[in-house]
Amino acid sequence: MTLDNYFEFLAPNDIRIKGHRIGIETILHEYLFKAKTAEEIAQTYKTLTLEQIYATILYYLQNQESVNQYIENWLNWSHEQ
Repeated sequence: MTLDNYFEFLAPNDIRIKGHRIGIETILHEYLFKAKTAEEIAQTYKTLTLEQIYATILYYLQNQESVNQYIENWLNWSHEQ
């Protein structure tokens, strides 16, 4: 199984965890900006498995440049709303 199997790529600005409405930006915001561990994130998002959370973090680590741009776009959109 590849990391891409954990995600639904709905649009260039909408990547969600497969089977959930939760976008990767939600998990990565907790991880990057709030410095939460995967285990702490799992306590907040009880419908996600620890495996899904670690897969999201690993996806970020393997694709930092593109995911940083994705998150920046998401933050800009959020501030505009």
